[in-house]
Amino acid sequence: MQPFVKSGELVVLGVVQEQHPNRAKLYKQWRQIDWPILVDSLNLLDLAVVPVPVTIDESGIVRHAGRMPSSLATEFVRKTYDTVKIGKNFNRAERADPQKLRQQVSESGGPTRLAGAAAYRDLGDAYFFQPTSESLDRCIEAYQQAIKLDPRDGRAHFRLGAALRKRSESTHRRPGDAQAAVAQWGEALATNPNQYIWRRRIQQYGPRLDKPYNFYAWVEQARNEIKARGDKPVQLAVEPTGSELIAAPRGGRRGRSGPESSSADHASLVQMRNSDPQGKIVRDSKNMVTIETVVTPARVQPGQRVRVRATFRLNEKSRPYWNNEAGDGVTIWVDVPGVFTLGEGESKYSNPGKAETRETRVLEFELTVSAKLPAGEVELSAYALYYICENKGGKCLYLRQDFNVKFVVDPQAPKIQ
Repeated sequence: MQPFVKSGELVVLGVVQEQHPNRAKLYKQWRQIDWPILVDSLNLLDLAVVPVPVTIDESGIVRHAGRMPSSLATEFVRKTYDTVKIGKNFNRAERADPQKLRQQVSESGGPTRLAGAAAYRDLGDAYFFQPTSESLDRCIEAYQQAIKLDPRDGRAHFRLGAALRKRSESTHRRPGDAQAAVAQWGEALATNPNQYIWRRRIQQYGPRLDKPYNFYAWVEQARNEIKARGDKPVQLAVEPTGSELIAAPRGGRRGRSGPESSSADHASLVQMRNSDPQGKIVRDSKNMVTIETVVTPARVQPGQRVRVRATFRLNEKSRPYWNNEAGDGVTIWVDVPGVFTLGEGESKYSNPGKAETRETRVLEFELTVSAKLPAGEVELSAYALYYICENKGGKCLYLRQDFNVKFVVDPQAPKIQ
């Protein structure tokens, strides 16, 4: 398409169903794409599969949909179509106004449950694109209300998951946002197991063997090639880590685990050591580190795998630092009964080169659920050990923090393969 774009004969517009706009922007920079790319994180286009090419002529008439012509030049760009006068009243989609939509919802006077659910979903869509944290909270509330009215509204479940994930990656995150997002994507897929976009969003964070391809392995190559051209790569708001980078067949090289790591072909078999079986190590009573676990999928069939992501964030108020001059940066132990099998992953975080740092740390591993395990909620006991300094250059400690890994075994859970 590039030659026709450069000659002025063709205008191209791309739309991607991506959770993170900056990643699409980096891809565009890498591939030197000079046409607009819009990001449809909520899948407002309601696509079940991609790509969907569409060609539109000068009069706004759709000439091809769902396929590209075999010859773009003769079958579209340089083909002569009858001119259609559209006048001044052509269709124009205005940005939705949350206040007007909210007023419509409140004045509806008791609509049917399905109509009410659709109205609240539209309201959530409008709030999603507002720049404030308050608007994102209202977006989530609107989607939740839509689901109360129509629990089978897969669109509302998926969009609620996107909003929760967006908030979980912001400075206004709330405990459990990331896990709730995964759960909502699973609920969406349960309403329509054939929805490609919903399935891919779960696979992004799920077990390696359930992925059709490596989602973000291109990021490292993109950055290197952009730098080689003398340009500065687009900075990502959220770096892809762990499960987002791993999907290669067994036998590839093992990736690094520090914050500078940007790709890995596959993770090694996780090895855990119970370094404090009697619980003698001092607990982190000052909550200098916050631990958040996300299990994907949130509901899994017996015999299937889940991927566990444990995220370690330093307290923003007390401002502690990781002590990188002691032992391993962070180590974890999970009490895994015999009905589970530890799979790939890492239980240790390798320290970076600096003596003290404040980065967010992530460890991931996989579990295979026994095919004989009965349905019900699973809660595994776990703990983390870490070396930490109370402040920059301050007193350094070796501490323990207990946490749990929770998910549900359900024979009716949708498969994400």
